[in-house]
Amino acid sequence: MGKRGSLKAALATHARVGLDSSVLIYHLEGLPPYALLTEIVFTSLSRGTLTAVISTISVTELLIKPFADRADDKVRICEAFLEGLPNTHFVPPSVAIAKEAARLRAVHKLRTPDALLLATALEEGATAFLTNDARLKRVEEEGISVLVLRDYVGA
Repeated sequence: MGKRGSLKAALATHARVGLDSSVLIYHLEGLPPYALLTEIVFTSLSRGTLTAVISTISVTELLIKPFADRADDKVRICEAFLEGLPNTHFVPPSVAIAKEAARLRAVHKLRTPDALLLATALEEGATAFLTNDARLKRVEEEGISVLVLRDYVGA
């Protein structure tokens, strides 16, 4: 089955996942070897076999580079990509999410953006969080599986 197949199998055990900003960036930039893996995620979303939760914090993180580069065409591409994502729910930080993020940051020593993304996933009922930051695995004791793209690279 290979590692790509094992990501597909891992995702199949979850109905709703939180997506880290890096997943969006890798996909849009076609960054090897991760774009092959993100394709599995976005195919699952388009087929309706998976739903995703994305914090609006990720929208900020996704658009920083295109704005810094003054690349209006890339800003429009990012916006069109986000607007066209099927089976995806964008969630702004609420007071409940901010409180949960503070708790996660305090307990697990996370950076504030990571804490906000994970709190969003948890508050929205995601059972997995897809990232490429293995340090976030420490949050698994909160009841969410952390799937690290790097773990699925290679043969």
